[in-house]
Amino acid sequence: MKFNRYVCTVIALSLFLFACNETAASKIKADNQSNSQAQPSYAEITFDNIFHDFGNIKEGEIAKTIFKFTNTGKNDLYIVDAVGSCGCTVPKYPKNIAIKPGGNGEIEVNFDSNGRPNLQQKMIKVSANTPDGGQLLRIQAFVEPKNN
Repeated sequence: MKFNRYVCTVIALSLFLFACNETAASKIKADNQSNSQAQPSYAEITFDNIFHDFGNIKEGEIAKTIFKFTNTGKNDLYIVDAVGSCGCTVPKYPKNIAIKPGGNGEIEVNFDSNGRPNLQQKMIKVSANTPDGGQLLRIQAFVEPKNN
């Protein structure tokens, strides 16, 4: 009887010791690995400027500007879309082309002032694989009306 009780006690104690074998250092390491997997590193897009003022232009002119950017993140940057707030604002961009960390690129924006007299303010929504999902760019111009 005593022998059985002794064997059961040794087995229980052994199971308890093996179950608690995880050290604090291994626990911290496991937590850090799961956090790094849960938070992927994104690309970051940083523009030289996000606003351009064409100033005064004549109605019918097509005004053009270029927004320059850099991938300041740790992963490749992909611009998946760039859309103007109306049909008069047309962006040209490197669609779905990998821009490496530290790499540069441009978004060309053409604004057609035909039929749009007076103050015009337009937005360009750039969609990319960044934490914010992209960036908003703005342009404005004062369009001098045609003399009828």
